[in-house]
Amino acid sequence: MKKGLVLLCALAGWPLTALAQDEDHAADLSAQGIALATVQGIAPAATERPARWGVNANLGAGGATGEFSSLLQRPISGELGLFRTQGPWRFGLGVSFGSFNMRKPFVDGLEWGLQQDYLSATRMLRTRGTFRPYLQVRGGLARLHPRSHLFDARPLPEGFALGDSPTRAANGYSVAIVPGFEWNLNRSVALDLSASLNHFDVGPYDLAPAGLSPASSGSTIEGRIGLRWHPDNGYPSGPRASVEADGPRDAWGLGRNYGWAAAEMMAVNWLAAASNEHTRDGNLNQVNPRNWKTNITDGFTYDDNEFRTNQFIHSYNGSVYFNSARSNGLGFWTSAAYATAGAFMWECCGETHPMSYNDMIATSIGGFTLGEMTYRLSSEILGNQATGAKRVVKEVGAFLVDPVRGLNRLLSGRSTSTYDPPKDPMDWRPPRGKTLLGVGTRIVGSDSTSGNQTYGNLIFEHAYGNPYDNPRRKPFDFMEMQLQITAGEKQPITILRVRGDLWEKPLGDQAAPKHVFAITQFYDYMDNKTYEFGGQSLAATLFSRFQLSPKVRLKTRASGLFLSLGAVNSDYATIAHVANRERLREYDYGPGVGADTQMDLVVKDQTLLTVNYRFQWVNVSNGSVYSKGVSSLGSNANHYVQYGLARFFVPVFKHFGLGADGHVFLRKSRYSEPGFEDIDQRTPRLRVFLAFNSYR
Repeated sequence: MKKGLVLLCALAGWPLTALAQDEDHAADLSAQGIALATVQGIAPAATERPARWGVNANLGAGGATGEFSSLLQRPISGELGLFRTQGPWRFGLGVSFGSFNMRKPFVDGLEWGLQQDYLSATRMLRTRGTFRPYLQVRGGLARLHPRSHLFDARPLPEGFALGDSPTRAANGYSVAIVPGFEWNLNRSVALDLSASLNHFDVGPYDLAPAGLSPASSGSTIEGRIGLRWHPDNGYPSGPRASVEADGPRDAWGLGRNYGWAAAEMMAVNWLAAASNEHTRDGNLNQVNPRNWKTNITDGFTYDDNEFRTNQFIHSYNGSVYFNSARSNGLGFWTSAAYATAGAFMWECCGETHPMSYNDMIATSIGGFTLGEMTYRLSSEILGNQATGAKRVVKEVGAFLVDPVRGLNRLLSGRSTSTYDPPKDPMDWRPPRGKTLLGVGTRIVGSDSTSGNQTYGNLIFEHAYGNPYDNPRRKPFDFMEMQLQITAGEKQPITILRVRGDLWEKPLGDQAAPKHVFAITQFYDYMDNKTYEFGGQSLAATLFSRFQLSPKVRLKTRASGLFLSLGAVNSDYATIAHVANRERLREYDYGPGVGADTQMDLVVKDQTLLTVNYRFQWVNVSNGSVYSKGVSSLGSNANHYVQYGLARFFVPVFKHFGLGADGHVFLRKSRYSEPGFEDIDQRTPRLRVFLAFNSYR
């Protein structure tokens, strides 16, 4: 009967894996089908499936032996790995985040971190049935790094800065044998029970602060429990994923691969945490299950990272989590949930620092805002029917804008395949979009005695669709972004602002509305030598347009904003109450409300005049306020921020023209306690530029 079904599948060209219970059974059936089809004189169908990919995660605990056991005890570890199945073998790589407690009388001191980055080979001793024993061997790099201040360098090394690790790390190698078995719960998931017999050697480490002789090697014996997971049945992209050929697909033809979206999101955090220990000499890198538990138990606080780190880099990281899902066929809101999950995973388990409110908000909300912006921009660049050098340029350009999407296209073969673009132009190149690309000179005034400063300035502004004429109204079907890169500033990116409509409702005439009401997501990042301002806001927005003459239109936007958590430079922020202080923070944090308005005068589709005004009130929660009602240090604080811009653009030849704009940043900071002087800051700016201005 089985052979008859196999032959039927072979004759029909159906996948024989429909009859299989596991990958090995599928391979056997494929072989039978090929053999039977050959006997019948029929060319066999291509039924062999490629090797599956999988992820494993384990927690372990046990005992220590060897030289370091004179001080270190009770090893525990958390492990993440990626592997590829080839017949009965699995070849992979992974990282183990481990740690030791110290023995008496130092048992209450901070732990020692042991990170191991390894390659592995696993032989499945049984490839069928529910229980499958295996034997794994592994080897790689080992890095032992104490967190205990007992081992702080004395004196601290030259150039030491607050936030650097005060202890020395020791590097070496490790080897391990891991016998275990898997209990298959289904084709994709198995419970993994194993033992780890591990040896590491990192060279001599001075244990004199504990009154002990130097040690260089040690061994651990751990019992482990975990999961083996083949996300989306082990196939990361294309028709071999768990989504059937006729299942739901996005506008670009991708099935909904929830598993690989999660695997990529975890891999980003896994690689970042592992590389930080080797590349950043920080006191936040020795991650392990002990501080994972501590972070979750202690909860959220605020941190004192650089403004760029908190307001841009965390949001960019969130966009990577978001696009791990978006580029695997998932929708906007589901991808936003992935950004939130990735943010929490990093906060709890990516650093030894306590979890922070500001990072969660910037990474999740800022992440999905930047993520959808980069996804839409990369969509406009891509050309699925382009070939040759033009195709290479498009794929490279889209990769630079959205690296996760570019990587997934490369791995799946879509970057070199020719196929139809999305049917709906709103998913690819919406009508009525526009772009301004300019280069010029920026002159910044200052209240200080240093006088004016002049910089080279690059401007990129883009609108994806427009709120009036879009035939569809999904999240970010209308989106605007502004990017400025300034040579000679403290950071190259000095302004990045994104506005995307989450929901829209035309008012009046549905076909050609004069007014549109929208719920809009704002992302603001302004970072230069004279001021800092950033945050994520949700706004109620009214768009209006007025036809003044057959060729002249006036467009307006008025938004009332709720700022979830904003950051603005402050004069007394150095007293901010943060855990594990690394630096003196120069900006305050707090929620608030505000308004943002804009007016555009458009002649023959060219915007000749733009006026923009922003008002923002920030009620300080952390910064100049040390601890309201508890400490005498600090003050009730409020910042009133205003931002104004007026721009003129004169077309010269076709889409090229000359532009000039004036801008002013005003901050009025008010403190209620004596000794805290009220501050008024005024920073003007003038810019002239040559621009290319295009529109569809």
